[in-house]
Amino acid sequence: MNTPLPRAYWCHTDVDGGPDRPAPEGLLTTAPGPAVAWMRESVRGMTPRLDRDAFHRAWAWLGDHRGAAVAVQALRRGQLYAYELDTPAARWRWTAYPVSVLPLPLDHLPIEPPVRSHI
Repeated sequence: MNTPLPRAYWCHTDVDGGPDRPAPEGLLTTAPGPAVAWMRESVRGMTPRLDRDAFHRAWAWLGDHRGAAVAVQALRRGQLYAYELDTPAARWRWTAYPVSVLPLPLDHLPIEPPVRSHI
């Protein structure tokens, strides 16, 4: 009997133009929450080097917590999620998408913690 391959989430950054620093390393994780968190941390890490306009657009995206939850749900449904930020020097694109992985030991990959209710 064929069993489906386990799902994982691949995250990476693409840069069009001349970046002032290399793109962050990619991430492979077994849950969508860490994928979106990686994207947000990567964007947050570059905000000090942004011009005023790009800085405000990045922080508006970072402040959209409901949008982050929607991104996690989209990934759970098997949809790609991406965030794009134009700067005077380059266009940055962070992408996370579900992938099927071979059944290898995945114990070294981050696992999403259980969801807790705050009600």
